[in-house]
Amino acid sequence: MKSYTDIEQSKKLAEILPLESADMYYPYNGIETYPEVKNGLETKTAIPCWSLAALLEIIKETAYFMDEDASADLSSYRTIEWSLSITNYDMEPITADNPIDACYEMILKLHELKML
Repeated sequence: MKSYTDIEQSKKLAEILPLESADMYYPYNGIETYPEVKNGLETKTAIPCWSLAALLEIIKETAYFMDEDASADLSSYRTIEWSLSITNYDMEPITADNPIDACYEMILKLHELKML
């Protein structure tokens, strides 16, 4: 199962989210490598990336900001499909093959709706 955003997702999220919200990074050395845990390392050659926990925290904070009674619910209806929705808000659930992709798509949707 995917545990963090891939490089393309990470680059897109870096345009939308505060970089300090990333909890991991890809060291950029011209070769794609596994991400490393971010330990205060800030460099121009690193690509920030987000774990599932970091993405869910961003979505939950956004849901709470929209409505104090709202919550973000991530669930799996089948082993191949994940659904993410924000309760108490009229928004279609986001479905994806894994929870990282569901969170990524929800963040893009919230950004598109200017809610992030």
